[in-house]
Formats: sequence, structure tokens, C-alpha cells
Amino acid sequence: MCSMKCFTELMITQRSKGSTRLEKIEGLVRWERFNYRLKKILSRSGLGPTGYEPVQLFKALVLQNTYGLSDPQMEEMLYDRISFRRFCGFALNEKIPDETTLCRFRGALWNQTGKLFDLVMEELMEKGIKLSSGTIIDATVIESSVRPPCGGEVSEKDPEAGWTRKNKKYVYGYKAHVASDKETGLIKRIIGTSADVHDSQVFGQLLDGSEEEVYADKAYGGKENRKLLEEHGIQDKLMHKAHRGKALSWFEKTLNSFWGKTRSGIERIFGHFKTGMGLRQSRYRGWEKHQIHFDLMAIAYNLRRATVLLAT
Repeated sequence: MCSMKCFTELMITQRSKGSTRLEKIEGLVRWERFNYRLKKILSRSGLGPTGYEPVQLFKALVLQNTYGLSDPQMEEMLYDRISFRRFCGFALNEKIPDETTLCRFRGALWNQTGKLFDLVMEELMEKGIKLSSGTIIDATVIESSVRPPCGGEVSEKDPEAGWTRKNKKYVYGYKAHVASDKETGLIKRIIGTSADVHDSQVFGQLLDGSEEEVYADKAYGGKENRKLLEEHGIQDKLMHKAHRGKALSWFEKTLNSFWGKTRSGIERIFGHFKTGMGLRQSRYRGWEKHQIHFDLMAIAYNLRRATVLLAT
């Protein structure tokens, strides 16, 4: 008769008849590489022992951002879902990390999540995914979780957020500035700022040097950005904006219409961020925490997107 230990091991290792989304994601990267990198990161962070392998906690953060869960919700799901436990490598009789452990681990990744994102992209490229030479750039606004202060003022509870106007409405919060690949729809780079930082100010930071053409909306069409593209030999496909006393020419309107069809592809990323990953309102306070959050969301998004690309 099989022992309870035997039963536990069976339940945690048994696979589905096909391949579930999480099984596909698990097979995309060599997670042992991340465990090695994460151990080095944690040794310098001062976090101290967590009682878990770093890659287990990192996988938990990937799941958390894939499904838009809070720390308490993630802890609950690890107790509730066998698929989550299996993905993270927790046996059914093992103790699950609590919300505090997840929060402290995420904080220990400060200034390192960009490197982890790059490592994920290396793994995806080795799987045969190739990025195109075209890049789309845009930004999306995320409302702060605190009650908005009076117009123009700064909230004492979230002083690093800022004001911006979106769709004729003033919003207090943050921005996620994103560069995405024209063909695959993968995120190439993501930068978090307060909402009062104009989109065009982050434009140069989103370029990685591999671009041959760049698409963006009218907010990016200033002289400095166009000059930057020209200096680096990159095709300028920034949409044109009419100036006071000077309407757009027929040719400029035609270009805007043509380029706009490609540029709008990035909206799918923002739509998924807000509907599938719970980014309608910020979960954290301060731009440092938002940068960690955005990097982890980009990792989760690209892993999920890669399963679709490799299936076609």
C-alpha cells in the first residue's frame, strides 16, 4: 500500500495529458540559471535565509504577476492550487512561504530585476524566438492606490506619484514606459516613472541600439527625439503633430494613418496589463517598488507571450 509520502510525491509531479500554460512556461527557461543568479543577489542584499530556494520564490513572483495577485492572494493560491505548488517546486506536505516572505524577497531584488528580465530574454532567444528590427514605444498611466490629493498637490502617503492629464481627466499616479517588438509583441524594455514625467523624456532610455525603425505617437514627435533617431541611423516613424497655425499636410496625415496601424499594437500589452494582470491601480508606493513590479510584469508577460509564439 502506497504511503502518504508516495501519494504526495505523485500528486506534485504528475503532469496533465497535454501541456498546461504553466507547464509550457516552466519548459521555456533553465531555472537553475536563475537560482544561481538569485543566490548571488540575495547574498548582497542582506535579506538573510528565507528557508526556501531563491528560484522557488522567484517563480512565485512570476505566477503572482501572471495572474495579477496581491501577496495575501498569492499565499492563498499556493495553498489552494496544486499547479502553483508544482510550478514553484513545493511538495504538498511542505510549508508555503507567507506573504511577508514574498514581500521581503521582492524588495531584495531592487535594482536587479532588469538583469533578471535580460536573462529571461536570453533564454527565449535560445528557444528560437527572434526579435525584429522594429520597435514600438508608448506609455500607460496607472492610478495611485491612495486617495488623490487636491489638484496639483502631492499626497503625503504617496509623495513619489505625480499628476498628469489623460482623456481630459487628471490622474495622480505613475507611468509604465514600454518599448515592444514590432513583430513578436514582446516587451523589450520597461521603465517606471511618476505620472508627471512626459512620455518623450524617457524615449532615449527605451532604445537599446538594435532598432532600425521606431514607431510612436505624437507625444514623442519633438525635434530632440527625431534628431536622436537621425544620428543613429534609425528610421523615424514617429507620428506627426500639427502645430499652431500650421495644419498637417496630406502626406503627413497619410503617414500617421499608415504608421498608426502598427503603433497601435502596443495597446494589446497595456490592455493585458490592466485586465489580465490587475494593473488598473498601483499596488505599491514609490517609483523603486514600481520599477520592480513593472520588470516582473514584463517577465511574466513575455513568458506567457512566448508560449503562444512557439506554438505557431
